[in-house]
Amino acid sequence: MDLMPTPEQDAIRDSVRSFLDKELPMSRVRGLMGAPADAYDDLWRSAAGLGFFALGLPETLGGAGYAITEEMVLFEELGRSLAPGPWLGCVLAAHALAGGDDGARAALDRVVSGALRVAVCVDQWGGALSLRGDRVSGTRSAVLGAGLADAFLVVDDAGVVFVPAADAVRVEAAASLDATNPVGTVAFRHAPCTVLSHAETTPVRRAATLLACAEAVGGTARTVEMSVEYAKVRQQFGKPIGSFQAVKHRCADMAVRAEVARSATTYATVSVRDDAPDADFQVAVAKILAANAYVSNSADNVQNHGGMGFTWECDAHLYVKRARTFDATLGPRHAQLDALVAQFRAA
Repeated sequence: MDLMPTPEQDAIRDSVRSFLDKELPMSRVRGLMGAPADAYDDLWRSAAGLGFFALGLPETLGGAGYAITEEMVLFEELGRSLAPGPWLGCVLAAHALAGGDDGARAALDRVVSGALRVAVCVDQWGGALSLRGDRVSGTRSAVLGAGLADAFLVVDDAGVVFVPAADAVRVEAAASLDATNPVGTVAFRHAPCTVLSHAETTPVRRAATLLACAEAVGGTARTVEMSVEYAKVRQQFGKPIGSFQAVKHRCADMAVRAEVARSATTYATVSVRDDAPDADFQVAVAKILAANAYVSNSADNVQNHGGMGFTWECDAHLYVKRARTFDATLGPRHAQLDALVAQFRAA
């Protein structure tokens, strides 16, 4: 199993980072806090023009023909930039719609072109949904990017369902720790929908967790960069604070955690791509280690920035909030650990 990045993956990373550095600097991320959905239109169309949402689709459907390993690279860069918006929902919806009928293919074209934003409802906060024919009812809470979406991809025990925004779909903004990634509650009241799959939903859940882990890996790596950059220029007692053991050791620990998270996520992604028998185990391990690294590193990054690390003007706190949101979604650490214990006991 080769875990080293390929030349194609390096090229994807360079292209995505260049785009995000230009189109989504931190000043714009802050400017999008609380902004209406149409403020994202230009960004979404530009990202679609570079093939962000079709990276893992076959070439026959207008995609690049890559796999989830390349999508992982994309989401690392999105996480590094704290990119706001329903990126995960659009990528997952593109895959789900690709296997649908002509109506689903029409929606796919709009997703790939950036004309349709899709939020994904994976966590079953709010309970299971009622699916009767082509109508769905129920409520999902804490949906990332709900207020920015034109449609919803719902992953439920009953299957995978695509629901366009309509009068039968009500979205209400919810209080969120992370202002850069708004959440909302979505209520479906006999809403028209397209059932994309009645089969096992594990592949969609795996992909959602892995791509979220990749986003966390990017954010974790960025906290290391921020701490090291600051430690080189901030002086105390006439010396850069990076020369002090307390700061050096903390940065070293951060770098180790970031590499552990990246290695675990990469291994899990390759396991899913290759349909390894222990793929579910590796996905759970990746979620645990990525969450631990992101939460710990973002806190240490604030500590390394000293008094200014707690201020609104310093970007360090934004990563703390994104890390906490990641930890609470797609199965928090304690839930993943319980799942691993259950597997050990069953064995």
